[in-house]
Amino acid sequence: MGDGTMNMHKHKHKQNSLTAIASAGITVVALILILSTIWMGQNAKNGTKSAVHSVSLLYLDELTGRREQVVANNLKDKIEVIRVAVSLMTEDDLKDAEHLQAYQSRMKKLFRLDKFAFVDRNGLIYTSTGTQTNIADYGFDYKTLSEPDIFVLNPGAMNKKAVIAVPIERLSFCGEDLSVCFMEIGMAELLAGVSMDFQSSDTTFCNIYTREGNALSNTVLGGLAVEDNLLEALKNAKYDEGYSYEQAAADFAEGKDGEVSFTYDGIRETLSYRPVAGTDWMLTYLIRESLISEKMNAVSENIVRQSFFQSALTAAILLALSGFGYMQIRKNARLTLESETAQAEIRGKQKELERRIALQEKLEQQSQALSDALALAEEASKAKTAFLSNMSHEIRTPMNAIIGLDNIALNDPDISDRTREYLEKIEASAEHLLYLINDILDMSRIESGKLSLKNEEFSFCEFLKAINTMISGQCSDKGLDYQCHIQGEVDDYYIGDDMKLRQVLINILGNAVKFTPEGGKVSLTVSRTAHYDRRSTLQFRVADTGIGMSKEFLPHIFDAFSQENSSSTSKYGSSGLGMAIAKNIVEMMNGGIEAESEKGRGSVFTVTVTLMDCENDHSEAEAAVIHPREMSVLIVDDDPIACEHAKLVLEKAGISSETADSGAKALEMITVRSARMEPYNLILVDWKMPEMDGVETTRRIRRIVRDDSAIIILTAYRWDDILETAVQAGVDSFLAKPLFAATVLEEFRSAMIRKGIKASQEAGRADLTGRRVLLAEDVQVNTEIMLMVLQMRQMEVEHAENGRIAVEMFASHELGYYDAILMDMRMPEMDGLEASRAIRAMDRTDAKTIPIIALTANAFDEDVQRSMQAGLNAHLTKPIQPEMLFETLERLIRD
Repeated sequence: MGDGTMNMHKHKHKQNSLTAIASAGITVVALILILSTIWMGQNAKNGTKSAVHSVSLLYLDELTGRREQVVANNLKDKIEVIRVAVSLMTEDDLKDAEHLQAYQSRMKKLFRLDKFAFVDRNGLIYTSTGTQTNIADYGFDYKTLSEPDIFVLNPGAMNKKAVIAVPIERLSFCGEDLSVCFMEIGMAELLAGVSMDFQSSDTTFCNIYTREGNALSNTVLGGLAVEDNLLEALKNAKYDEGYSYEQAAADFAEGKDGEVSFTYDGIRETLSYRPVAGTDWMLTYLIRESLISEKMNAVSENIVRQSFFQSALTAAILLALSGFGYMQIRKNARLTLESETAQAEIRGKQKELERRIALQEKLEQQSQALSDALALAEEASKAKTAFLSNMSHEIRTPMNAIIGLDNIALNDPDISDRTREYLEKIEASAEHLLYLINDILDMSRIESGKLSLKNEEFSFCEFLKAINTMISGQCSDKGLDYQCHIQGEVDDYYIGDDMKLRQVLINILGNAVKFTPEGGKVSLTVSRTAHYDRRSTLQFRVADTGIGMSKEFLPHIFDAFSQENSSSTSKYGSSGLGMAIAKNIVEMMNGGIEAESEKGRGSVFTVTVTLMDCENDHSEAEAAVIHPREMSVLIVDDDPIACEHAKLVLEKAGISSETADSGAKALEMITVRSARMEPYNLILVDWKMPEMDGVETTRRIRRIVRDDSAIIILTAYRWDDILETAVQAGVDSFLAKPLFAATVLEEFRSAMIRKGIKASQEAGRADLTGRRVLLAEDVQVNTEIMLMVLQMRQMEVEHAENGRIAVEMFASHELGYYDAILMDMRMPEMDGLEASRAIRAMDRTDAKTIPIIALTANAFDEDVQRSMQAGLNAHLTKPIQPEMLFETLERLIRD
């Protein structure tokens, strides 16, 4: 009995000990949870502060750089406006004060200026309302001004104005020489597009200051500062470690970019600044890190509170489990021995089950991750397509004004030979800029795998001549010696993509000219290094005596956006994108590109490509009728092997071709090309196709192209049974499979002769003299240009400021009043597509037949398709070429 009691006490003591240990353990765990929650909250607060500062610096640097570029470009545009306005001046405008003032009024209205004035050599100011003698109020020296000058008028007043002065060749007016032309323009107009008042939850602010710290938008530090001057306000700020007022003031005085973090009036802020090119202004971007940190800290504190609650709840659960466990210890003690074996088996099965569950969860997570990545990639692709479309539109819109004004000026018979030479150079430069825009789009197509190469016959002599003409002119202007040598035997003609190869060489040679100082040398050496199986391997070696590159940077020369140092970017204006494009194009040609360079001694780039030999006889007799290189062919066949074979056969003859796998796809492609006024010369259609056979496809094609294209049916069967039906549908000839290039050329030549396509096109064109056109355009400058272009052909033009007004004007006039409608696509209130649909939906006969032509900067095929679906007849891409516009109107207008 004593032993039983003793055992009972020992068992009870053991249970009490276990309970005490469990309670202590639970208390320790609870303390650890609470302390770790406090520690994590403090670390989160510190990390938030550091992260906000780091992100702010990156964000500010990017935004400041973009806004500075917008301001600098606006200033350059206004300087160019003055030069364009002066170039439009005629001798009648200088006849007397009344004509001069009328000219100035027109320029003010056209370019939306507050003042457009001239200054003579005596300091007298000529404005559109009379003369002024207050030349001392303006900050430029009219006697010594030799380059454009920009300054702020009334810098301390609310109504600040920017004054842009440009020296001009002396113009004689009433016995006095006009030597300076200047404009006054409100700061809001000048800074259009910079969004100076932009705020995002009162955390970011953009502004422009003079180097003395005076604000051009009447606010300092986003309205927080009581001082009227930025530098005065910064004197009263407390700076973070590594920043100081002295450094910021010195940067402003010297026009350097940088950033500074400080606390002003209890608010922590970071200010990024950058000089505006061509001025003594500093563009700043301010971000209030305190507000962002407070919001993020509020989130962190909320998380900490939730963690405290979870810790307390966990401790309570642990206590409850401890009590339950204590009760179960007594109950399960006698079952422990019997269950050990069963539990061992259960544990083994449980581990296997857990392993399988974990594996399944891992697979599910990987599947979800792949699904999310695919969705993100699709969204990124859509965003990139939208960005390219908008970018193409925004760049092509101002280019339309430049090329339009240039074409108008070139058609003026009274301009001097020297002025005509300048205008032709402007035209060439504008076209080169369009090539650069296309290069940017090419880089995107390269990354997405959508860039394709052509295999067309081209003259190697003309290819080199075009390159040498451009590069020798650049070298001559810079004072460089340029040499082009051909070593060994090189053929006159090859088959390949000469445009892409020319783009590669001009890019490399352009860099050589850019990075070679005056007095240096640039050379291009061409040689054939191999010749086998009707293919030639050509090597292009570009050498210069320029600044060269370091060995460390050389392996990165072909990386996108790579620059050896930032100073080269600012000095030479290089973007670092061209060499990446060149390398991708050469690799697509199955070629190679190598670079050798030594710092201070120059560089050598070697491009190696293999081109197909051209075996055609280029005699005058064969070239008299058709030129394969100038042909554009569409192959329509549901058999992909037949399409590929036909494309290969034509490529060997130097003929560019595209393919469509059905009649519906062919109609879609032909509609787009016809809308661009670039119809196919020849369309090869397979007879036996599902859904829509070759004859029906031809019948529908003829409704679109009329007689602009020759159509030939391809078939492996006898065509006698369908001959009459096919000819009625518009088929010009038949060819039996398999296809041979010589047969295609001969049938095309015969079809041209029989149908007289060129003669019928010329005979069917309308006379544009006296035709009345409705022009829908919201941009004033583009309107003025289009009016002058159309008046060159004695056409009458009525203008509508947007799509809604255009619809109302068309509806208010009698049937047949307008001969055609020129419709801009992007307009306020009602865009071009919506306006075209509204006109086509009207219950009047001419609404269905009047030609509607799209004038737009949207250059993608998707935009052309949308135009056609809205009922437009043609889609002309800005900048509009006058001859293309006239040809389109002559083709579409019908009496």
